[in-house]
Amino acid sequence: MEVVLTDQVRDAIIALQGGFEVTSRSAKYADVAERYQADAVYEPGTVVIIGGENEITQSTQKMDRRVLGVVSTEPYLIMNSPHRQEDQTDEMNPAVGLLGRVPTKVSGFVRKGDLMIASTEPGVAEAWREESSPPAGSIIGKSLEDKDSRGVEVIEVVIGAK
Repeated sequence: MEVVLTDQVRDAIIALQGGFEVTSRSAKYADVAERYQADAVYEPGTVVIIGGENEITQSTQKMDRRVLGVVSTEPYLIMNSPHRQEDQTDEMNPAVGLLGRVPTKVSGFVRKGDLMIASTEPGVAEAWREESSPPAGSIIGKSLEDKDSRGVEVIEVVIGAK
């Protein structure tokens, strides 16, 4: 085990041989992620689903039940540690946020607490606007921010919140 401490635990990097890597630091975004083999290079904030030529691809269907998560910016924990498979740490194997706060590409008007689902725009989420619940498996998470425009912007979403 390697432990590097800076500024009294606030900036600790811990790599464990058992299969995950933890980076603890003071940050706005702190999610639990895992690396998946993508069929293309995707920007952070892209909504991804299980499918495509490899393990994941960007979403393209509204309410897609295959939704997995969002390409992460700075995950707190990566469950399948890069040191076990160093060849899988490139852009074709992005860390996908599965739980926690992740900046996410979102289209349309959003209110804090809205359920977020995949939209028809590739790799982009939107707010669920119906009175009934969305289909099982289609919820990405809940918005932590308001968004007052129609276009695509990046906002903070709690991945895994139902």
